[in-house]
Amino acid sequence: MSDTPQRAVPVTLDRRVVHQGRKIRVRLDRVRLPSGGEGTQDVIEHPGAVAIVPILPSGRLALIRQWRHAVGRWLFEVPAGTLEPGEAPEDCARREVQEETGYAAGEVTPLLTFYTTPGFTDEVMYGFVARDLRSAPAQGDADEVIEVEEFDCAEALAMCRDGRIMDGKTVACLLAAEAAGLLCS
Repeated sequence: MSDTPQRAVPVTLDRRVVHQGRKIRVRLDRVRLPSGGEGTQDVIEHPGAVAIVPILPSGRLALIRQWRHAVGRWLFEVPAGTLEPGEAPEDCARREVQEETGYAAGEVTPLLTFYTTPGFTDEVMYGFVARDLRSAPAQGDADEVIEVEEFDCAEALAMCRDGRIMDGKTVACLLAAEAAGLLCS
């Protein structure tokens, strides 16, 4: 931000890649802190991702129930996915909503952009609202376990507030869509 005062920041002394995965790269950075001491930072490099709030013609939301191995449980989520090299976020949003829900979007509207967890990753997520949905072939990834469920928007928002929806991107996108007046209309 241009109105942020200049402050001393850590200086990277050494950067070492410790893992190269299918979608991410993990590195260990050695840094000199403004205090003069040294420390290390674990950093996950990510190509960026999208999250989409799919609003059906009925006004209901098409959310997914997805098994998440890292947390060992099923989570309710908005459809989402990783950007392919050179892919525009809007194109990725169109691709992902169809792959995960079986609906093609006629209209995709930008909603918000945010860092998912800047304490350890550079992942930027682009949130969208998808409307004018029509049935299309779902083509989910072979390594995903997904079920599509429809929810009234008021119920989905209540689930964000009472903890039944615990996925951060879903909470952020649903509450941002509500604040923008794009839900429950």
